[in-house]
Amino acid sequence: MVLIRRNSGCRINDDIRYKGLRAIAMENEILKLTILVDKGTDIIELLYKPKDIDFMWISPKSLKEGEINRYDFLESYIGGWQEIIPNGGSPCVYKGVSLGLHEETPLLSWDHSIVEDCYREVSIKFYVRLKKIPLYIEKTISLISNSPVIYISESIKNTCSEEIDFMWGHHPCFGDSFLSSDCIINFKSKEIISNSVSISDFPMVKPNASGTLESFPGVNGNYINLSKVLRKEAKVADLLYVTKLLKNWFSITNLKKKVGIGFIFNKDVFKYLYLWLVYGGGNNYPWFSNTYSLAIEPWSSYPGLGLLEAIKNKTSLKISPGKVINSWLKVVVFKRDSKVNNIDDNCIVT
Repeated sequence: MVLIRRNSGCRINDDIRYKGLRAIAMENEILKLTILVDKGTDIIELLYKPKDIDFMWISPKSLKEGEINRYDFLESYIGGWQEIIPNGGSPCVYKGVSLGLHEETPLLSWDHSIVEDCYREVSIKFYVRLKKIPLYIEKTISLISNSPVIYISESIKNTCSEEIDFMWGHHPCFGDSFLSSDCIINFKSKEIISNSVSISDFPMVKPNASGTLESFPGVNGNYINLSKVLRKEAKVADLLYVTKLLKNWFSITNLKKKVGIGFIFNKDVFKYLYLWLVYGGGNNYPWFSNTYSLAIEPWSSYPGLGLLEAIKNKTSLKISPGKVINSWLKVVVFKRDSKVNNIDDNCIVT
């Protein structure tokens, strides 16, 4: 569907391509999203227009048209924000099906339809049927005129006659158009645990340890304030899980630029957060110490070691034949030069 173009208010352009892939730009006066329809509905641009800040991390890989590998997450990973269903993390075999790293949704081409297209509001429904696991997914993304909020509503349906286990996660990765040591992380939780093994030769935290956002055991016997983003020159990288989340939001605020971004989500589905901290220390393949990024990821399940591990610790989602699970997520961009204490379901930041 090619739309009649507008150059003000809310608008959609679904007649564009990125590296040969179908893409859609949707925007209002404040925000602009670029979404890869042909690759998982990845959001590769989340631009805050008033300050010309794109929150999304961009991979240093230089992929040309036709070089996106649909069978390998890392080889196709160009940054941005992915939605991941049904396998989060390490490859595994479930019900006789081999699932690769972060398969399947990020590697699939989705369909879409325009739900609303007017000056006041734009809304697009994306939908896909998984290839390996019998799940059908719908996701609607909306923007409203002069609002700094992205609205996302989603559903997953089991289309087979067996109960299905799955993991459901959002993987937004923030980069150095926004990210710097001037940033602070805020959320409310009782406990954070680190991955069972370090993901880098240069960890900051002890593996298989527990602590809090402001005080986490470090590899050198010290305690680390994880709420403070480090510089790229720190040369560290870690993976942690927020297992006892008290509130359904997180935020990252750049105190110097006086702008922040917050995610508010359905805690009945997204009970956990993953913290993927890559402050220049992601050595060897595929990053070779070239990347500076931070991902805070709402997930249904943990750890990020594949579906079988989530089943083992009883955090996988289960869906009965013919049943539907609904969820939602909102993103708000805000002006601020101090820590965030709360974000309510109406996206009011205090």
